[in-house]
Amino acid sequence: MEPGLTGAETDTKGQHYPYDRHLRTGWRRDLQGRWVADFEDDSRWEVFCAECVDSDGPAENQSEPVRVLRGPYSSQHKATHAADKHFKEWKTTSPGWIPGSVFPDKM
Repeated sequence: MEPGLTGAETDTKGQHYPYDRHLRTGWRRDLQGRWVADFEDDSRWEVFCAECVDSDGPAENQSEPVRVLRGPYSSQHKATHAADKHFKEWKTTSPGWIPGSVFPDKM
């Protein structure tokens, strides 16, 4: 292992993998209580990121950060751009050094 690395750099647990999809509408709960969308709006898009605790279902049931990321977007290009930006922002804020870990002997 290189000096200064903690081993967490390659940990994929918790990584964000947002993706774009057509805006889902007509939300209802199925018999098991899960959200199901009966329709898709082919003219609008949204971004879904499970790692941001987007539990699917209506956007108004989500936290403010999830609602902002989700959209809707007027084109797939804009939704894809938002998903890519979210992925890159999360990746650049991912710590390579974990607070409390030991500093290397040499820098």
